[in-house]
Amino acid sequence: MGTEIVVQKSFEEKMKERIKESIGELITDEELCKLVDRAVEEVFFKERTKSGRNTWESPKYEPPFLHEIIKELLNPIVDKYVSNFIDKHPQEVMNAIKEVVSLGMGTLLLNAVTNKFQTELFTFQASIQDKLNTLSQH
Repeated sequence: MGTEIVVQKSFEEKMKERIKESIGELITDEELCKLVDRAVEEVFFKERTKSGRNTWESPKYEPPFLHEIIKELLNPIVDKYVSNFIDKHPQEVMNAIKEVVSLGMGTLLLNAVTNKFQTELFTFQASIQDKLNTLSQH
């Protein structure tokens, strides 16, 4: 029960100790350090491939594992920040929502009308071409 300071070991140090215990004298400390560094780099910092269900599908890529860890840790912080912002600026948020909805609805309506007229125009064009083709065959 002294006043000793306990220093937490890093992930890499723990990994090196585990490997050293299991393979003993087969690998030097320098080689072990290189091996652990490469493994950490590969696992945490390299983009990962996720193969498709079928062999002919091209592989899909996922972000490095470290990105997922950071995202998981930051999500609650970001959620709290957004919630606080909404609580402190309700009118700004409502105005933004109204603007997005009105612009979005206008665009959707315009696209629907345009698509409807295009379909009718294509049908009309096709019927005229059919009539012209029929007349030219006589």
